[in-house]
Amino acid sequence: MKVCRVSVVSHVARLGLVAAALGFTAGALHAQSSTGKIEGRVRDQAGAPINNAQVTVVGTAYSGTTNAQGYYFMNNVPAGTVTLHAAFIGYRAVNVTGVKVLAGQTITTDVTMEASTVVLEAVNVQSTTPLVPRDEVTTKQRVDGDFTSKLPVDRISAVLALQPGVVATAAGTGLSIRGGRTDENVTYVDGVPVQAGNRGTASMGSTLIGGNEIGIATNSFEEASVTTGASSAEFGNAQSGVVSITTKSGNAQRFSGNLGYESDAMFPNTSSLGFTRVQAGFGGPLMRGLTFYISGALEGQKSPGFGRGAQNFANFLPVGTDTVVAVPSSATSPTADTTYVALQKYAQFRGNCDQFSKSANSDIANNYGVSCQGSQTAWQPSGVYQLQSNLQYTYGSGSRIRLSALASQGQSRGANFNNPSNTFGAQNTNQVYTLNVTQNLSKSSERALALDLYGSLQRDRAISSPLTPQEEFDTRSPFGGFLIKPLNFLFDFKSFPIDSQLIDNFRNNVQNSRRSPYDLGNTS
Repeated sequence: MKVCRVSVVSHVARLGLVAAALGFTAGALHAQSSTGKIEGRVRDQAGAPINNAQVTVVGTAYSGTTNAQGYYFMNNVPAGTVTLHAAFIGYRAVNVTGVKVLAGQTITTDVTMEASTVVLEAVNVQSTTPLVPRDEVTTKQRVDGDFTSKLPVDRISAVLALQPGVVATAAGTGLSIRGGRTDENVTYVDGVPVQAGNRGTASMGSTLIGGNEIGIATNSFEEASVTTGASSAEFGNAQSGVVSITTKSGNAQRFSGNLGYESDAMFPNTSSLGFTRVQAGFGGPLMRGLTFYISGALEGQKSPGFGRGAQNFANFLPVGTDTVVAVPSSATSPTADTTYVALQKYAQFRGNCDQFSKSANSDIANNYGVSCQGSQTAWQPSGVYQLQSNLQYTYGSGSRIRLSALASQGQSRGANFNNPSNTFGAQNTNQVYTLNVTQNLSKSSERALALDLYGSLQRDRAISSPLTPQEEFDTRSPFGGFLIKPLNFLFDFKSFPIDSQLIDNFRNNVQNSRRSPYDLGNTS
């Protein structure tokens, strides 16, 4: 009996108003978002406060005016590194560079201005980031995107796993926080929850394909944090911890980008798995107050990893017919039916490549013209892509509109040398679209009233199914292992729709009903 498994684990489309928060006064609590707050005091050289000085985030609409005590603040500033500009008539303007805004935290930046009756160039001052933000009242580890680019990692999970209290799963695709299960933490991206929960996965064992949730490249995020201590009341699903990721939104002052390439091709075939990774990102200002950022990563792997010493266990694949043997159904009857059995020639793909080099058979010694790959296994490539883009517009005295789009896909296929028609493939696809609107309703030097809205549309799909015969042949050895083009399955969402009737048939085990692409009542 040929058994088929179509596991469509999750097909979810959800539109939710995630958070609506009102922020009162300079000390208001923030929802789990991608923004922070900047505050401080503006003084002259004698230490006296300067009233009505204007402090702005260069290239944006974020601004604040000091009160009689020289105090200013700006709410809902996107996480990232910004430059502050302080100006007042009769004083030399000051630029404070390198101000690091942390999501959900308050950054204090004081400015000292020099009295001057002559217009002079602004003074540039380098800001320093405090080791612990003053309003951080729980245990939280924070990772900066620029710092991550200097680490030898290509997964956000690998960076977060370096933090105390966080352990990565064996495959590196999940995190256990404070000893909890991988589905007991909650993950936020740009202020909205994205973790699919225990909806399953269609992973075929590849190290590239994780659970059925959005994947984010290491060059796409501004800041990532793990809260291992007590969390706020809004995190109802955070039993063990909170992972919060803020994606990049582009620098408001200049264009910047990155390009990276990674490969194990330079290693011997006893170590190489045919892994290749390419990533790129670019962003900057389009006009005053409007910024953009786009980035992506592309990965391919020709063979899954089977551990150290895998080359000691040979793997062969058929390369043609060696001979045809006639097998009669009876050795005594001259009229018995005869079956002709084709015996295949097998070339070594994985293993000790010199094992048969001295064979007397020249074809075997030459491995039938097939290149032996050491530790790699044939016909089992996997590929991943991760894309991110966003637009952000600031207006007024600090209101903003931010639209972000994230997409990721992971695919892999198995290998069935003796029965290619029963070769399975797996595919995970994920999309997250988020709209954030922050509207300032009123603002003074001491307090502000703002409306903060988040709306998110998300879809997660996972499928494991036999490949079509042509797709099985075409995907045996893709260039660079990049298995990016969507696989053609023998059974998919169209030919085998996932609906309520199918679910009821499974739950109630209804005989002679549609429970499988195959006729379970007539297996022959």
